[in-house]
Amino acid sequence: MEPKQQPRYAREVRELLANLENDGQDKDECGQEPQIPNTPHAPHIKREVHFIFVREEDEPEVVDSIASVAGLDTEPLQPKQAQQPISTTGSGIIVFGLFVTLLCLFSIAAQVYQIVNPFAVTVTLQARSQQLTLTGTLQLGRLLNPITVSQSATANTTGKGHQDAKAATGFITLYNGLSTQQYVPAGTILTGSDGVQVTTDQDATIPPESGSIPPQLGQATVPAHALMPGSKGNIPLGDINQDCCATAIKAVNTASFQGGEDARNYQFVTKGDITTAADPLKATVTQSITGAIQGQIKATENFATPSCVTSITSNHQPGDEASIVNGTVSETCSALAYNQDTLQSDVTKLLTTQAEKTLGSGYGLLDTPNITITRATPGRHVMLSFKSVSTWVYGIGSHEQRYIKTIIEGKPTQQALTLLHSLSGIASASVTFSGFGDASRIPKHISSIHLMIYVA
Repeated sequence: MEPKQQPRYAREVRELLANLENDGQDKDECGQEPQIPNTPHAPHIKREVHFIFVREEDEPEVVDSIASVAGLDTEPLQPKQAQQPISTTGSGIIVFGLFVTLLCLFSIAAQVYQIVNPFAVTVTLQARSQQLTLTGTLQLGRLLNPITVSQSATANTTGKGHQDAKAATGFITLYNGLSTQQYVPAGTILTGSDGVQVTTDQDATIPPESGSIPPQLGQATVPAHALMPGSKGNIPLGDINQDCCATAIKAVNTASFQGGEDARNYQFVTKGDITTAADPLKATVTQSITGAIQGQIKATENFATPSCVTSITSNHQPGDEASIVNGTVSETCSALAYNQDTLQSDVTKLLTTQAEKTLGSGYGLLDTPNITITRATPGRHVMLSFKSVSTWVYGIGSHEQRYIKTIIEGKPTQQALTLLHSLSGIASASVTFSGFGDASRIPKHISSIHLMIYVA
């Protein structure tokens, strides 16, 4: 039997042990014993050496040697160690397994996402719309009986006036008792029995007394006025009855003086006062007219704006002195009744004809036309003039929608948008993608293309 091969480093270990068996005495590298200082306090140092042997079989053997000296800490022996490769077999398998697991999970998640959120595109289309305006006249309706409504109200006047005092006026008759003609100049002052003075306004030539039996006094009448303005100058008949001016001349007021007025402030009627009284009545009168007209129409009828004549009167004219004024509003109306459904139907037919001529085929009426009666003309045949405004939209039905999907399926997005904008009935178009896919191209299957159509 061959002797067993000695482990690596055996010889070095035996030599190390031989060197250490020298009665516990250390020597230096020259074989001399080291000199220990003769210090009374230096302790005897006992050295212990421990070895750990690791047997090498297939891999290089590693020997760790740790020396400890009693009472001292020393650095451990560091023998040269052979570099041992790091094994990654266990950890590598784990990492690889995790990677594969995550990859599978990601693939499953992607498939689930595609199932829940399939790649699709929503195409938003604005259908082209146009507005049509139509005016015309239809023979339609019947004439209602005329209706008259009147209402009155009063208002305070707001005109402010001032009147200065006025002098009373009248006439003075001068009598001549002489046989010769006499002259009395204008401005002759006469005083009445109540002390009011008047003065003549023109010269007077009084003829002589006549020679008849009995004799007739010559006389002349001239205008006169009171010297002091005011109501006191309104003297009664005969207040002046006196001799004056010359021999045998007598002055008499054969009628009372009038027109004398004191100064005063007063109110008068303005045009605005009449308006203030009348304007609030207009709405009430119109409401009453409307109610009366509605009482004459049938349940299936409507009535055109009635033709009315309105008048405003008052008990005073502008400028009249008054503290209040009464205003009256009178309104007489004639109305026409017509069937609303018949009007709607007839106007829609006219609009449809116009739309076919001006817009072409493919357009449909969006909503009920807005119809306004502009005039109602009574006569043997009632005529209604109207104005209608309607909105027409290009119709994108199921066939058109399928055609749109067919021409854009699988096309690049920009090319698809160009095609959509070229269609006559489309005003604008936009696309929005959803799900996981190539947003630069429309999906190839029309089932993945969804249309959203609206009218602006």
